[in-house]
Amino acid sequence: MSIPLWFIFNFGATFLVTGFAMWRGGGPERVVGLLLLGITITTFLLPDRRWMDVQYGVMWLDIAFFASLVVLALLADRWWTLIIAALQGVCVLLHLAFWAQMKITSLVYSVGLNLIGHMLLITLLVGTISHMLRKRREAKAST
Repeated sequence: MSIPLWFIFNFGATFLVTGFAMWRGGGPERVVGLLLLGITITTFLLPDRRWMDVQYGVMWLDIAFFASLVVLALLADRWWTLIIAALQGVCVLLHLAFWAQMKITSLVYSVGLNLIGHMLLITLLVGTISHMLRKRREAKAST
């Protein structure tokens, strides 16, 4: 059995970015990293991969993830939490648009969700690096 390249790329990027966020990030970075890793694994375990109909399990996971990110964005003192919550909101809107009007092709649906997933990873990576740089500046300023 051969493993597809997209699978290796998606899971490799997810494990690297979320692992980095949990290793070097602060509280919000670790929470988002853990949630993002959990939702990625859970999404993979859901059975329907045909993309011909609304991915109801994935949609409900994405709605719960969106709600979690909105709460985190309201409580955290990080700028990137607003961006990641907004991106996840677009993901939820894509689910709802496909559900309301099935004229969106399944290719657009699946590619849109995957691209938003990659943007979530990039935002988490930038947020974690921003946190590291802020901590480094604070350490230099205190000495």
